[in-house]
Amino acid sequence: MSILIIEAFYGGSHKQLVDLLQDDLEECVAYTLPAKKWHWRARTAAVYFMQTVPASDKYRVLFTSSVLNLAELAALRPDLSKLKKILYFHENQLVYPVRKTQERDFQYGYNQILSCLVADMVVFNSVFNMESFLTSISTFMKLIPDHRPKELEKLIRPKCQ
Repeated sequence: MSILIIEAFYGGSHKQLVDLLQDDLEECVAYTLPAKKWHWRARTAAVYFMQTVPASDKYRVLFTSSVLNLAELAALRPDLSKLKKILYFHENQLVYPVRKTQERDFQYGYNQILSCLVADMVVFNSVFNMESFLTSISTFMKLIPDHRPKELEKLIRPKCQ
């Protein structure tokens, strides 16, 4: 059980990936939430998993998708923050299509950026997804009225593949 898989939205491509990992990797355990109301999963799953994932000294790797706020989980569970943290992007909220820019909830993209900063490795399902995320960070951060973080792409890019 050296690989801990946490999936906050266990459905569709998220489910397919978790199932594939469980089939192909030995010694892994998965904790999931049903694929319902992804907005709520993105906002609240860290606290749920804080309470439901048992502590274990057998975990070496934490694998999760970008639906989970990895920064929150790592802060809530210091034992998990010590693991090698791999963050997987099925989609990114910086460029995910919305009808109007005003409809984009800043917090979802911001959470993904924070999760990348905490992760040891960030894996994307395509080069397009990776590049569109990384090259959108600085523009996205300009939505903050003042005291904006700078050069986050330079911190995150070396972790990406």
